[in-house]
Amino acid sequence: MGCVTTAVGPEHPGTKVTFKSPDPEKWTGTRVYGERRSIFRCRPLACPENSIVTIRTAASPTRSPDPVALQKFAEADAQRQMAQTEQASTEAVGRLRDLTLTSSRVAKMKEFPAVHWEYRATGPNDKPIYIVRDMVFAGNTMIDVISTSLGVEVARRNSADFVGVMEIEDFAPPARQ
Repeated sequence: MGCVTTAVGPEHPGTKVTFKSPDPEKWTGTRVYGERRSIFRCRPLACPENSIVTIRTAASPTRSPDPVALQKFAEADAQRQMAQTEQASTEAVGRLRDLTLTSSRVAKMKEFPAVHWEYRATGPNDKPIYIVRDMVFAGNTMIDVISTSLGVEVARRNSADFVGVMEIEDFAPPARQ
């Protein structure tokens, strides 16, 4: 018997997120077996700096994050999120040292509330590594995009490119009477 997947639409509330490489000639992607996570690596010589983008989806804690709560989360939770960022980046590029948060802000991405963090770390060859992390709260799904590169502008652009091609279909459940 086959798997039946429910479509997301007005009759079936929920959030469907589709992400892909913004440029298949430039990026090669792999899905992590058993997880809702994909890792995209820039092909050799295709990016100005060695670059990796990880995208993970999970259940969002709420459909509509309160702006004040989101701001508090962006600031207060930055340290805890830094540990997760470090772990994801270490898997991608190797051991990091001296990971520090350089900026944190709340933004809108794809018409959804999001948190944007930027970090700087020291990589395996004592080179600076830049990490741009965007956490988008789209309906009942939280989308975590972590862009790692040796250049801060490259990390920002890669993150923006991946968020830019993401497709999000969100249908809220009907209001209770």
